[in-house]
Amino acid sequence: MAISLPAAELAGIFVSCVLYGIYIVTLGIAGRVLLTTRSGKRRPRSRINWIVVAVSAILFVNSTLDLALIFNTILEAFVSYDGPGGPEHVFKNGSGWESFTKAFCVGVQTLTGDAILIYRCWFIWSKSWRMIGLPIVLWLGTLTCQIGLLVLLRSVVFGQTNSGNVLPWGLGFWALTISTNIFTTSVIVYRIWGVEQQSKKYRSSDFFPNQPESMLTRSMRNIVESGMIYTVASILELAAFATQSTLSYPVSAMALHSVGITFNLIIIRGAPSRPDDPVSETQVHFSEGSPAGSNHRTVSGAHGKPDTFVLSELQNADPATE
Repeated sequence: MAISLPAAELAGIFVSCVLYGIYIVTLGIAGRVLLTTRSGKRRPRSRINWIVVAVSAILFVNSTLDLALIFNTILEAFVSYDGPGGPEHVFKNGSGWESFTKAFCVGVQTLTGDAILIYRCWFIWSKSWRMIGLPIVLWLGTLTCQIGLLVLLRSVVFGQTNSGNVLPWGLGFWALTISTNIFTTSVIVYRIWGVEQQSKKYRSSDFFPNQPESMLTRSMRNIVESGMIYTVASILELAAFATQSTLSYPVSAMALHSVGITFNLIIIRGAPSRPDDPVSETQVHFSEGSPAGSNHRTVSGAHGKPDTFVLSELQNADPATE
């Protein structure tokens, strides 16, 4: 299905505005998780995960810049320009720096999201560089494609960003970022699943048949469900880019803002449970240099029965726990 270029641009800004609003709401909630304790007090500076805060700031600035650029283009096409060709002329022959900057924003958002996903994988696998070797290679390939795109965008005819030599670089960019997401998410989930299987050996359900879902199971579901948002958006963008469809405009907006939304959702849903949650005191540890679940410590759960779990810094990879 193809739509006219002006209609595609309007659909793009509509999608951007809706998703940006969702992103801002999730950013506010995630910021509260990162900067305050469960009791609402300000978290000490030493307990704040500044890496996550810095990434949040980068994603916010980049998302806002992209939305501002789209607004500027729409205003120029439908308000400022009154020459021949109408709005479509502006979209096809618009400002070169705007096209360049938009492509830059998409690249920064995507590469940042992939980088933090690789960081989570590295952390969860006890800071094993071996486990993130392939994701790093894929990430560098994505970066190379982004640089190639930006170089070519400086020389192509304005508006024809899907034609000629640009197309292979764009296809490579989206194919590599999809591969990075699927592989890294799978490795993270496999690691958590392995620890969960080990911990089940030390949790007895004979006396507590209705035990609530474990933190590890929730973590797996959180990562898969949140990551699926961005992966699906990226696949749609790859398809639109490959067919040179005008639908790439709204789909590109979906892919860009889904990075920030996914990032915030993982922080929010990975936050410590409420104090009255029976599994709130469960901790997990992926010990360095040992197989999943090999080091254990007995922790007394909220139900009073000693539970043996591996202790974890998983939450510290996102929000600092309290």
